[in-house]
Parts: sequence; C-alpha cells; structure tokens
Amino acid sequence: MKVAEAVGRALYAAGVGQVFGVVGSGNFHLTNAMVAAGSRFVAARHEGGAATMADAYARMSGTVAALSVHQGPGLTNAMTGIAEAAKSRTPLLVLAAELIQEADLIVGWGCALNMWTMRHGRLIGPDTTVVQVDDDASALGAHREVHLGVTGDVELTARRALETDDANRQSQQGKQARQGQQSQDAGQGFRTADTGAAIAARVRWRDVPYEDTSTRERIDPRTLSIALDDILPAERVIGVDSGNFMGYPSMYLSVPDENGLCFTQAFQSIGLGLATAIGAALARPDRLPVAALGDGGAMMGAAELDTVRRLGLPMVVVVYNDDAYGAEVHHFGPDGHPLETVEFPPTDIAAVARGYGFEAVTVHTRADLKAVEDWLVGPRSAPLLIDAKVVADRGAWWLEEAFRGH
Repeated sequence: MKVAEAVGRALYAAGVGQVFGVVGSGNFHLTNAMVAAGSRFVAARHEGGAATMADAYARMSGTVAALSVHQGPGLTNAMTGIAEAAKSRTPLLVLAAELIQEADLIVGWGCALNMWTMRHGRLIGPDTTVVQVDDDASALGAHREVHLGVTGDVELTARRALETDDANRQSQQGKQARQGQQSQDAGQGFRTADTGAAIAARVRWRDVPYEDTSTRERIDPRTLSIALDDILPAERVIGVDSGNFMGYPSMYLSVPDENGLCFTQAFQSIGLGLATAIGAALARPDRLPVAALGDGGAMMGAAELDTVRRLGLPMVVVVYNDDAYGAEVHHFGPDGHPLETVEFPPTDIAAVARGYGFEAVTVHTRADLKAVEDWLVGPRSAPLLIDAKVVADRGAWWLEEAFRGH
C-alpha cells in the first residue's frame, strides 16, 4: 500500500468525508485515494473558493472538512480562504500536495468584542462591567480590557452560570419567605412588557421606516432585499460576500435559525461569497441556497458559477450591482480622490450567468422581480441569477462606521 492510499483511508476513517479543492500533480494521488476510500470531492475553479467552500461546509455541518491543493501556487491561491478559516477558528484540514497539515482550529463560540462588533467600543458604557468567555485564553482581552475573563466552553459555562443563578434565586426567595417578605424578581432587568412590545413591533430592520431612493433605472437595495425576503421561501441558507452592499442582505433577508446565514468574511476578502453559498448549500441541501454578492465580488468569483451549475444546485444568486467597488468609492470619493480604478463600465452580469447555464433576470424596479416568482414555481432545473441595478447615492451606514477605524 502506498503512502497516499494509506493516508486517504485513514482520513476517511477519521471522519473526513467532504473534500474541496483543485487537483494538480502534487495532490492527485492523495485526492483520488480519499475519493476511493469514500470521501466526496468537489472540484472548484479556484483554490481560494475551494478553501472557503470547505470553511462554510465545516461551519454549517459541524464536521471537519478538507481542502486539497497542489503545492506552491495551489497553496498560495488558497491562503486567503485559509486565513479566513484560521481567523474564525474553523476546523479545517489543509492537504497541500503530499503534506498533511491540520489547521488546529476549533469552532469559536466566543465574542471577540472588537471594533467592528462594538462600534469602536461605543456600544459598551464607560461604567459597564465586561466579562468575556472563550475557550481560547489568548482571546480574552485581546481587543479591549475586560473585568473578568473565563476560559471554558461557552455553552457549558452558560449552563453552569444559569444553574448557579437559579440556585441563588431559590435561596433568596426562601430567605424572604422565612422573613415574611414579598418575593421580588430582581433579575427582571430589560425583560419588561414595554420592552417586549417594542421588540415585537421593531424586531426586524424592514419594520423601520426609510426613504426609498429607487428610480426608474435603479432600485434601492433595501427595497430589493425586503421584496426578496417576501418572495423567497423561508427555509433558506444565505452566503454573503463583502462590500458596501453586504449589510442589506444581512439585515433584510430573514433566516430560519442560526444555521441560515454563513458569513465567511472576517478577513474581508471580496469574491468568496459565491463559494460560501456553495459550501453552505452542500451542507444544508434541505434549504434554498441564496448567494448575496456585490458586482465586484461576483465578477471576481464568476468561475464558481460553473461549479453551481455542475453540481445542479437550485441556487439564487443576487448581485447588488452598482458598477463599482462601492466601499472604496464611498470611502475615498468624498475626499476628492480619483475613482477610475474602482468604477467600471456597466456589465451585463445576467448575460455572463446565462453563459454558464443559469436562468437570469435584470432588475431595475420591483416589478422586474416577477421573473423570480416564476422561477420559484417552476422546475428550478437551472440556478437563477438576479442582476439588480442598485442605487449608489451614498455609502452604507455600517461602512461609514467601519471606516472610523482607518
């Protein structure tokens, strides 16, 4: 038995049943050995996409996925996706040529409390006591000072804290009963009737009024997202790329649970959103896969449209198309910097998708989404791409917030 065959069998026996990658001479034998042993291999068109597919699959399935690449350029092409997995501590096995290298990563349940999630610290009051729980001791206090850092499994720690709180509450109530005092719920906090009513009325961003800036030629991305939320089936899994647009699908497209949204963008590299949706779709075949992309990321990752079609995924790809790298336009434009390098002539992305075997529709107004409804009631024998021409009047508020750190 050759080494590659032995390794392939051992990996499959250890539970590595899903492999993504691009095969070259260096990883040919090992990849084939894993397939022969029983693993499923998905051939991507770019190593960076393969790495992100494996990342998304591992996140959504709760299993260890493998990435198989050729040595040298195959590995370097995959480095952005690998860095994303490392940053997010995804359990990912990287097979570079004949070398086996485990990322030594686990699922990160803790909150980083970084500038992106805490609005540069402004979401935390100056007198607030900050406690951070993470199973990685080095993550505690990495982005801000904490008053108490607890190293441990987040779910187990939460359960034990709840058990301790219940015990303390019962003890306090018993003491009050013995003293003839009326029991009070000291732990009510924000759980009031008024808070509950407010959440019920405004829990979704779509319930917050906004000024619709749509024209006859371009649609407001909020209006687009809300309309798609109404049209698409509720049982969905969404993969989101990076860019000025990314908050719209994240805010306005609802998901059935925590496994309905996969966002592999801690490394903020555009072009991997489609690969994210592919990996998530394979992990959750029971749900309609939706890829939300900007036009820059869509064109960068367009090769994976072929992968969607080859795999027969009934995917909806939504492209928020403003003919530019919107983040850079809105960040540098107000200061008068030239934007020729980040603005592009109009691209018929719907035509590109048709070339890959997709059904496609170009959307300028809400009425154009009738084609999406027709696709949903049809056989869905080919995936659908929506080339949505969105307004580009200003940068998104979350982008303005993010750039405060630059």
